[in-house]
Amino acid sequence: MLQINEKDNKLFDMIVKFKMLPYDMAKKIYGGKWPAYKRIERLTSRGYLQKVNHYILTLGEAGIAYLEEVRGITFEPLVKMTAEEVIWRWQKVYEIGSREYILPHFISCWDFKRETRNDSTEMSDKNKILCVARGYGIYRISKEAGQKTISEFFTDIKEATTFGVEKFVVLCESKEKVEEFLAAEERIQNIAAKEINVLGYTQAGLKILDTIIGIPDYKEKILNSLPVEKTSILKNAHGDFETEDRIIHIGAGDIAAKRRLQALKAVTDKTIEIITLKGLEDRYKGLEAKIIALELSEFLKTVGYKESENR
Repeated sequence: MLQINEKDNKLFDMIVKFKMLPYDMAKKIYGGKWPAYKRIERLTSRGYLQKVNHYILTLGEAGIAYLEEVRGITFEPLVKMTAEEVIWRWQKVYEIGSREYILPHFISCWDFKRETRNDSTEMSDKNKILCVARGYGIYRISKEAGQKTISEFFTDIKEATTFGVEKFVVLCESKEKVEEFLAAEERIQNIAAKEINVLGYTQAGLKILDTIIGIPDYKEKILNSLPVEKTSILKNAHGDFETEDRIIHIGAGDIAAKRRLQALKAVTDKTIEIITLKGLEDRYKGLEAKIIALELSEFLKTVGYKESENR
């Protein structure tokens, strides 16, 4: 019987998390190309692993049985895992979930849908959510997406809220798609989400995503860097900070906050201050507020973002 070691279990855990895994990650786990090749060949020959294609691995029957019998872990492989559309979706899920700031909090779309499954309701397979991480649903809009597809994202977000996800990050592959998504949001009323952060699918946008998911107290860190009297500040139910005369919103392009703050402005005399990043000020266009825009480098330094932790 093949003895399963610590590195094997680490590999299996990553496959369970992502359903499939690229060879490059196996090389990192085993410490190089040659050690990975030798071990993968042995695990494959014994049925613990199987090759999806020349660069992707998944669990074989022996691996699935080992996890269930020895470690009490149930693994559900993807249906039609070699199909082009399945590989395409998996790649997008993996690109987000494998980021070091995201990985500890990551639940794939397949596992999230399985977890929310019950006798009467189940999230639609058509929902384009990629993953859930620390309570945030993450979506990605391709640069080829048309108006119909962009409208469908709002339907998907609405559906996700019925399964307990109330905060979202939407990553857009082009500036045009950011603008189209924002324009579509302006036309839609009563979005149930508490937070919708709209970011570009760029290195800057991904670092902001890392911060939102991986540094949960980033708003407090930004607040503590401001020249305000901290003892008089309270955090309200929406995650904003309040003093006797001010409401301070700290966000990274949260478009759901704009409607909330507009409604609040109508019933309060308090000054609204918004702390955001340069380039995201337009998310709050039309809102009567004082806007302070931070450079990305200043923002990342203040929250303690470490470049080495970013893939």
